[in-house]
Amino acid sequence: MCGRFKSIASGADFAKSYGVNFLAEEMPSNFNVAPTAEVFVLSSEPNFEDGRARLSVMRWGLVPSWSKDKTKSSGLINARCETLHEKPSFKNLLSKHRCVIPMQGFYEWSVINNQGAKPSKQAHYISRTDGETMTVAGLWTNWIDPQSKTDSDGSRPVLSTCTIITTEANEKLKGIHHRMPVILERSVVGRWVSGETVAPIELLIPAPNEVLQHETTTRLQRTSNVHSSQFIDDQTGRLF
Repeated sequence: MCGRFKSIASGADFAKSYGVNFLAEEMPSNFNVAPTAEVFVLSSEPNFEDGRARLSVMRWGLVPSWSKDKTKSSGLINARCETLHEKPSFKNLLSKHRCVIPMQGFYEWSVINNQGAKPSKQAHYISRTDGETMTVAGLWTNWIDPQSKTDSDGSRPVLSTCTIITTEANEKLKGIHHRMPVILERSVVGRWVSGETVAPIELLIPAPNEVLQHETTTRLQRTSNVHSSQFIDDQTGRLF
């Protein structure tokens, strides 16, 4: 599961680190990225003639191209790697619509007290031990509202959306949550986003324990607060 993450680098910096072009407007730093937010996405889009990967902006929460509306996109923020070939929302995207979502790290919650009507939870922030950008595997697609009107040039508005692929948690994180995002090493990012129609699904495995570190915080603020570092502890233990 991955329901919140941190993205504080600029699109230009992300693009420079991957050696690709940046084809979007800049977005402000976001310490608390939540479902349906706009995020940076590295993809090799099939309609580009040179086939090179590009960094663009998409909405987090996949809206399948065949959907009648976009209202359920927040429910498709994650895709289990074990069932990608089975789910109608994902199976047709593996051949040409693979992507990666760069981030500084992600948040996860562990249950620390099951007593009572509402379990108590502890927030954790997971990042790379080497301090490098975390590159998470994903899928993307375009959606056109069937109710939208055609523009004067014959085109219709297109919404690009993405989802994060998850796998079983490694030994280091399984005490926090049983799932984790698929974190790709920089050396294999090119293989994942390439235009090859056969997806390298062998890359969809848990990251080694030594790659990740985690720290706790007693406060993770509401999704509307995207500017705080999210590590200002208080005495309430409030998560939202």
